[in-house]
Amino acid sequence: MDSLNDFYHYLNQSLPNDIQYRDLSNLCLTLFCNVSILPDKFQSIKLDNENLAIILSKIAKEKAIPSYPSTASIYGASFHNSYDKGHWLEVMASILKLGTQPDTKEAEKLLI
Repeated sequence: MDSLNDFYHYLNQSLPNDIQYRDLSNLCLTLFCNVSILPDKFQSIKLDNENLAIILSKIAKEKAIPSYPSTASIYGASFHNSYDKGHWLEVMASILKLGTQPDTKEAEKLLI
C-alpha cells in the first residue's frame, strides 16, 4: 500500500471541486501543524512538508485553483504558482515568518 498515494486520493475525493484557495491554504497550514483531523489510517503516514507540498500542488491543479491567486500574499506565497510544490512550502513557512495560524475547525469541515 502506498500510503501517500492513498492519502492524495483521499484528500482529492474529500475536497469539493470548487474549493477556494483560502480553504486549501488553511488545510495546508492545519496539516502542517497537526494531522489529528485525519482518519486513523492516515495518522501514521510520513507527511513531512515536502510530501504535503507535492500533494497540495497536485490537488491545486486538479481543482483548478488559480495558478497565481490574488490572496497568496496573505500567506507569503507569491514566488511560485500554486501548481508548484514551492508555493505550498511558502504557505507552510508563513507560520514561522508571518505567525499565520490555521483555523483547524474550518479545515475539519472540508474533510467530513
